[in-house]
Amino acid sequence: MQDERLKDKVIVIIGAAGGMGQAAARALAAQGARVVLGSRNEPALQNLADELISSGAQAAYKKVDVTNEQEVEAFFGHAAAAFGQCDALLNLAGLSIPSAISEMTIQQYEQSMDVNLRGIFLCSKHFIPCVDQEAGGLIVNVGSMAAKRANANAPLYCTAKAAVNMFSQGLSLQLIERNIRVTTLNPGATDTGFWGTRQVPREKFMTAEDVAEVLLFVLQMDPRLVIHEINFESFAFYK
Repeated sequence: MQDERLKDKVIVIIGAAGGMGQAAARALAAQGARVVLGSRNEPALQNLADELISSGAQAAYKKVDVTNEQEVEAFFGHAAAAFGQCDALLNLAGLSIPSAISEMTIQQYEQSMDVNLRGIFLCSKHFIPCVDQEAGGLIVNVGSMAAKRANANAPLYCTAKAAVNMFSQGLSLQLIERNIRVTTLNPGATDTGFWGTRQVPREKFMTAEDVAEVLLFVLQMDPRLVIHEINFESFAFYK
């Protein structure tokens, strides 16, 4: 059933070509939201936009490298041209490069930190001017339960996601006067293409649709309230 609270809201989804991004886009379109899709994977973006439009939704897309400020600025210009002001931003892009620190290259270090943290910084920076101050807005940054628990296979990823959590806290304080709320979601392991060919117990993982459901909950929250952080994961991990 459609929730009128999201009808015609303009919601920007960064990382829209990934599993979580696609699930979020479909869920939001079903609620009548207008979605702007961003990712480096342009063919996947076009396929998703075509799918949503064919179902009667309003969708726009543009390829964007979240680590490149010129591309990010152009992306938000495209979003504003398509639908006017923006109401919410979902920062879903993320990257993990499992490696022993002694074997990790500086290029891998920079790539991991750039995608996971620089991307959220740049997208948040250029989203803010797109928000009508009177109407207000919402930024949802996706961290990870890896920010809460160290992982021997990906200490750099854990560090980057912990930084996302702290960045969100500071950003939230800065944006009070702009009438923009900031929420961090820290999902546990989710069955998406994020894992590549790694041998992991996918049967215990959440689905991308599970994460999309939590995203909807946050987006539908009364704007009088702010959710600072949600940590969640599959109950199967405890069995």
